[in-house]
Amino acid sequence: MEIKKVSDSISIYSDGKRLQVIHDLGDEFILDFKIEQDDVWNLDGQVLEIINNLEPVFKICGFCSKAGEDMHRLRWAILQFEEFERYIKDNQDELMKWWHNPGKERKENE
Repeated sequence: MEIKKVSDSISIYSDGKRLQVIHDLGDEFILDFKIEQDDVWNLDGQVLEIINNLEPVFKICGFCSKAGEDMHRLRWAILQFEEFERYIKDNQDELMKWWHNPGKERKENE
C-alpha cells in the first residue's frame, strides 16, 4: 500500500492492484483519472505504437447550490482539481509506471 500526496486535500492511493484518488472535498465531487490511448505511427520502425496517458477527471454529482457555503466549496474543489491536473501532467511517466505495476514498491521491500 502506498499513498502519494497531491495536495492537502487530495492523494492517490495504491492497494497493489489499482490506483485510486482519495479526497476530502465532499461526496458530491468526484476526482478520478482515465487512461487515454493515442495511436502513433513510428516512422523509423514503421510500426503503430500505442501511447497511454492519464487524464484527470472532475465531476459533480448531486446538488451543489450556487450560493453561500456550497459556492465556496465548489470554488475550492475546482482549485484543488487544478492542482490535481497539474500533478498528473508533471508526474505522468511516474504515475504510468505505478499504474502498470502498483505493487512494485511492496514487492521490492519484501
